[in-house]
Amino acid sequence: MPHLRWSRLMLATVTLLIAAGGVLAQERHSKEPRIEPESIQALKTMGEHLQSLQTFSLKATTTSEVVLDTDQKLEIGGTATYEVRRPDHLRIDLTTDVVHGELVYDGKTLVYASPDQHVYAQVPAPATIKATLEEAAQKYHLAFPLADLFSWGTSDAPINLIHEGFFVGHAYINGKETNHWAYRGPDQDAEIWIAAEGSPLPLKISLVDREDLTRPRITSILEWTENATIPDDTFVYTPAEGAQKIKFLGEGDKK
Repeated sequence: MPHLRWSRLMLATVTLLIAAGGVLAQERHSKEPRIEPESIQALKTMGEHLQSLQTFSLKATTTSEVVLDTDQKLEIGGTATYEVRRPDHLRIDLTTDVVHGELVYDGKTLVYASPDQHVYAQVPAPATIKATLEEAAQKYHLAFPLADLFSWGTSDAPINLIHEGFFVGHAYINGKETNHWAYRGPDQDAEIWIAAEGSPLPLKISLVDREDLTRPRITSILEWTENATIPDDTFVYTPAEGAQKIKFLGEGDKK
């Protein structure tokens, strides 16, 4: 059968590539999970640097797998642009094949707008970016790519949840050499490519949700601008003409 021969050929090719990269040579002889100390230190060093950035912008080019009820997988592309002024100013512009959203946070108020639908919602917000993103996810079901980056370098970083971590190899992302690390937690697999020279910034992140039997993956290529100059009006939301103010689904009625 042609498709069977092709599958075997692909499997053989992938096996050879892995062997050439040295991964099979490092194959564990025990089924016990392992954590290379260097893998944890790489995350800590990355987190410390991320927390040291007071003003920065970040563009993430994302590819997400979405699984339909029919088990068909779709690949959804998009970009997310973060403009950050710590501790209490954030703007996110998210554009994908299916969603266009804007989040604006000025230290007191959180606004999420859907320009295509001509609606926006506005609520009081916590005093920090990290707390605001956590509340947005938990209370209003607003999840953004890479929001977890604001936890790294803090006591909330999920270091203790990692039960496997190891070095994969070197790779070039957008022309920059990176160290490729792989991790496993209770319900997620993660790969992080951290710049090998200069600032230890993550240049690529790939996550697999193991709680979902279809194992969907989201991969992001990151472009950073440290010490970015961001105008004050970036963090001011002005509704477009005709935009309607609505409530978040989790906001509830206030009497």
